[in-house]
Amino acid sequence: MAAPVTEVAVEAKAPVSAILALLATALLWGSNHAAARAIHDALPLPSLVFWRWAIALVLLLPIALPGLLRERAAIRRNAGRIAVLGLVGVGLFSVSLYAGAYLSPALEVGLLNATTPIWVLLIATFVGRMRPRLAQIVGILIAMAGVTLVLMKGLPTGLAVFHFGAGNLCSITAAVLFAFYTYSLGQNPIGISALSLTALTALAGFVLVFCPVYAVFLLLGGQDLFTSGLRVEPVTLTVLYIAAGPTLLGNLFWIYGAARVGAARAGPFLYFSPLATVALSATLLGETITPLQMVGGAAILAGLWISTQTGAGPAKTEPRPSARQS
Repeated sequence: MAAPVTEVAVEAKAPVSAILALLATALLWGSNHAAARAIHDALPLPSLVFWRWAIALVLLLPIALPGLLRERAAIRRNAGRIAVLGLVGVGLFSVSLYAGAYLSPALEVGLLNATTPIWVLLIATFVGRMRPRLAQIVGILIAMAGVTLVLMKGLPTGLAVFHFGAGNLCSITAAVLFAFYTYSLGQNPIGISALSLTALTALAGFVLVFCPVYAVFLLLGGQDLFTSGLRVEPVTLTVLYIAAGPTLLGNLFWIYGAARVGAARAGPFLYFSPLATVALSATLLGETITPLQMVGGAAILAGLWISTQTGAGPAKTEPRPSARQS
């Protein structure tokens, strides 16, 4: 979940529509890792990251166009920063996230990617912007202990069986990259709407990362199933789902729900996302989660909850968060 963009009025009582939108967001974003894992043997990674956002942008830009036109002056002033945020928070993040799903079980990717708020706290601490409270330190330690259990693959024999594969590294890198995006945006918000920021950073990531990666892939002899004439209906449908579901609808549902109830009350709904990943991975992909990994997942969620509690009641107005490029 990214940092605030603009101040908006927040409804004191969360409407049912907002709650349903936030629950749908968690389910869609949780399904993202499972869907990518399902086609990792059939579709090269450069094709997935390219077509996912190519399709999503075709759908998203017309929706965002009115806001982009209204906010064009602020967009021009912040064009360079938006490009950097898109490079990091969309481009490099998405490549790392899907590389993790291609190289590791989806349930591990979902649990490790859920640690983003912990990395935000650590970045803020190390650059000297904040002094963590005791509860935050305890939450961080609990979450990191959970990460260790997940990475140990559930084998209770200690670090001798610690399997830190390339996919796990990519998943944690994705979480850190998005934490950097979140922290950077929070320290110096851009005065545009969440929808405009989502569209512009996605476009920047597409131009600066996905297009070059895809071009190099083709120049090196890579074959794109979508342009080769091969029959790939299941793969095509999965990519369409990723683009229209987690990418487009997930972000729109998040923007709507968070705008109605506020960032503080919307954030905990995202704890359902890794749970959705685990459930879908087990039921659709046949992945197994060991009892020790279940304990690790529970520790990650508990640590996140503890470390992100402020102790303050909900305010009447609070910042609107930008959408997460999950």
